[in-house]
Amino acid sequence: MKFALEQLKTVSLTSSRPLIISDADEVILHFSNLLSQYLLTQGMYVIFTSYNLEGNIKYIDTDKPVDSGLFKELIDDYFENNVEKQAVVKGAVEHLGNLSEYCDIIILTNIPHAYADRRRTKLAQLGINYPMISSSGPKGPIMKAIRKKTAEKLIFIDDISHHHESVAQHVPEALRIQFIADRQLNKLEKQAAHSHHRCHEWSDIEHVIKGYLHDT
Repeated sequence: MKFALEQLKTVSLTSSRPLIISDADEVILHFSNLLSQYLLTQGMYVIFTSYNLEGNIKYIDTDKPVDSGLFKELIDDYFENNVEKQAVVKGAVEHLGNLSEYCDIIILTNIPHAYADRRRTKLAQLGINYPMISSSGPKGPIMKAIRKKTAEKLIFIDDISHHHESVAQHVPEALRIQFIADRQLNKLEKQAAHSHHRCHEWSDIEHVIKGYLHDT
């Protein structure tokens, strides 16, 4: 949180424009398919019976779940080897570009800080040139800090339910849109109880945001 707040200090916002805060993994960048390929190189595989890595990553030889204590090491190694390889989600560049004509945009991503600059470079190469904040843990507290920088409307986009719950607790007035890019995970996960909308394409996200800004 402390490091995320330091990054937030460098972000300049337009005082009269709504602000979109979007996640990266499984929203702007594909994550789970590349993770599955990476795990195979480690003698592991992932089978999603829930929208949770814990208990779903298993050893190929034994089918036993990987101890949760190894998750940080696995995720660090995944990003070390794959942060530049993640493919952009269809429609993300186009529709973020459309929305940027009348909204400010921040990418708020839970990625280890050591890989943050590499992700910024990757996003810029894709044409996603918006401020990026690397964070960790529930996103409500950093959203509350963002709220202090602007009185304009806030729109939050994320795939994970507990982030929507956290934002609802800390910044209840924010419009919360859930979007899961991976088709398999999208079918698996129910709409987050604390999200206002569940979208299935970036075109849907743009439509929802335009309607919200027009009606409020």
